[in-house]
Amino acid sequence: MGKMKIKAKEKGGVVKVKAMFTSLMADKEEAEKKGIKPEFITYIVGKANGKVVFEATTSGFMAENPLIKFSFTGAKKGDELEFTLTDNHGKTTTGKKKIK
Repeated sequence: MGKMKIKAKEKGGVVKVKAMFTSLMADKEEAEKKGIKPEFITYIVGKANGKVVFEATTSGFMAENPLIKFSFTGAKKGDELEFTLTDNHGKTTTGKKKIK
């Protein structure tokens, strides 16, 4: 897992989020074809003000460098949005971005 690109904008009480996560998302079958170790994100959680606003359990079925889009309410400009990713090896990565 690598970098995260996070965009979050609040307008009219609704925060619109776009987030891209750098990962090969290679399951066992695809990893064998490429001659690499399996690597994929298994869990994604997004929080704003300590409250979970996005949660997903994933596997190697997702495309490389997955992009997610969603909206939520209950946060404002200046609040922090935090994503934590867990991969199939148990390694976690965290990224933060202030809501604009």
